[in-house]
Amino acid sequence: MIKKEHYLDPKNMEAQEHLSLTRLNKLAQTCNLNAQELQKLEDSRPRYCFNDLMKWVEENFSFNLKDQVKLNKFVHNRIIIDGQFLFFCEENKINIECLYKDSVISWKTEHEFEKFFAQGVFLIKTKELEFLHCAGWQKGNQNEDEISFFIICSEKNYEGYVKLRNEFDKWTTERDRSNLHIRVVDGDDISYTKDHTWEDLFLPEDLKFEVKGLVENFLASQDFYLKNKIPWKRGMLLYGPQGNGKTSLIRTLISVYDFKPVTIMAGSNDEAVHEAFSFAEEQSPSLLYFEDLDSLLEKSVDPSTFLNLMDGISAKNGLLVIATANEVKKLKANITDRPSRFDRKFEIKLPDIKMTTKYLNKWFGKLITAKKCNEISKYAVKHSFSYAYLKELYISSMFEALSNNREVPTEKDIRNSLDRLIKDKNILNSGSINMEKYFK
Repeated sequence: MIKKEHYLDPKNMEAQEHLSLTRLNKLAQTCNLNAQELQKLEDSRPRYCFNDLMKWVEENFSFNLKDQVKLNKFVHNRIIIDGQFLFFCEENKINIECLYKDSVISWKTEHEFEKFFAQGVFLIKTKELEFLHCAGWQKGNQNEDEISFFIICSEKNYEGYVKLRNEFDKWTTERDRSNLHIRVVDGDDISYTKDHTWEDLFLPEDLKFEVKGLVENFLASQDFYLKNKIPWKRGMLLYGPQGNGKTSLIRTLISVYDFKPVTIMAGSNDEAVHEAFSFAEEQSPSLLYFEDLDSLLEKSVDPSTFLNLMDGISAKNGLLVIATANEVKKLKANITDRPSRFDRKFEIKLPDIKMTTKYLNKWFGKLITAKKCNEISKYAVKHSFSYAYLKELYISSMFEALSNNREVPTEKDIRNSLDRLIKDKNILNSGSINMEKYFK
């Protein structure tokens, strides 16, 4: 679980990552080439072919690697030599040597710090790992300037490089709120914050316990799945009336655990669903969720396409698929009744009297007596109020009070709000509702 205090506000992050004179000097000092050697390298450096650039780096700098057995070149842009990566290396005692400094690009931030990234050839090493990181200007196919990124490392060191890269990805996510976003295929990605907790989630405790156990067991069982050659994936179906916590449960999961969340826009087609699965499979672990699956399969996505992607032949390692449905009866049995698609199904019901009272107490607190709260709860349960309606009752009551220059709602404000909500809900056809018996 990521704790809130791990995150930094933008100003403090920029202060940690800015281009200080110390950092600039350190990058320059580790470049041990004299003027003649540097000029020779400059003259021989390819500028029009990416493959030639990689060969040039290998020929001129690979001797700095102690292990040169089966050297490989890998194109990547997950790491760049900037303030963020340098700070990560400083914290983790990772050494960076600049073997060839191309240039340093910098720009001023809104908080008056200097953000930057350096280009060139860098040797990155620890006691157990070493690889060359390379970044340099290159002419693209249309003769435009672009920057190419790649690494060079031995076969023995590649696994260590991937581990370091993944640790850096996790580190950046845990400290930077701007890195937290839901990948939305066919739409704009959505930023989110890790500010939902199990304690905040209004669902029955036994249901929360089951879901929590399922997710935590899934995350802890990677070795079991791989050892038994079983794809490391699980499926979960949440069904029930809208407005009762299905989406809130998903928000809690992406807040509490280190998933990469992926979804699609409402009304997306087969191609978008295919892209969503493909993207999610590249992440580990990832949470791929489909809201209103019953509507999606009925209106815009071919069910056979969805089933083929759920079954698939790819490994799907680290993939938790969650779907929500308001009317589970609309889903065919080949979706709901087959394990390995949706292994567990959880009904998210309307709140009972206990949960309704608890939820009303959260919002109204001491604004109403326990007796009045209990009376409202009975009425709400009788007329099938969801959590969404209960929350709207509080908001509407507050607006009613504010419109009459009161800071807190009165019983009359609550009665008026209940009256409007019932009309909206179309529970009764008459325009007037006698609420007095509920407020004796």
